[in-house]
Amino acid sequence: MLLTTLITGCEFQQQLKEMYEESPNVVTGCHIGDARLSGLLLQERNYLTANGTQQQEMLHNAIKAMDHPQSALLLSQPKSSVSDLTKSLQYYRQQGTNPSKECPGDRYLLLRHAQAKLLLQINQYSSSLRKENLELRKKIEALTQIEQEISRDREIAQ
Repeated sequence: MLLTTLITGCEFQQQLKEMYEESPNVVTGCHIGDARLSGLLLQERNYLTANGTQQQEMLHNAIKAMDHPQSALLLSQPKSSVSDLTKSLQYYRQQGTNPSKECPGDRYLLLRHAQAKLLLQINQYSSSLRKENLELRKKIEALTQIEQEISRDREIAQ
């Protein structure tokens, strides 16, 4: 049991290390204060309840204002495309963050950055599975046609 705990702890430490190595710029002091976090969360909620045109406008305004945290959050929603998730990762990397307990806003951005990376991996994997599925369907259709031709040839020969 001790060995399992040690191995799990090492794996967890490695995951944390990877997350912070690929995370946005780490700065001293909190970059996202409580009021800013509240505003980001409110904007994100509004974005999720808005229609497509409103969402595009909100996203355009955030990008135009060079609001990296807001742009990253809006681009990294669960239904986002691979290209949007990739763009969001760029914005997350540009945003300074401090992972300390005293900076919940920065930690939220780090969490969402990790979530965006996972969503991107899932979307890419899902896309590759869809392509593989399509290829297999084509092969099945080709085999079905060959089987039908063989059956016809047998009927003709009899």
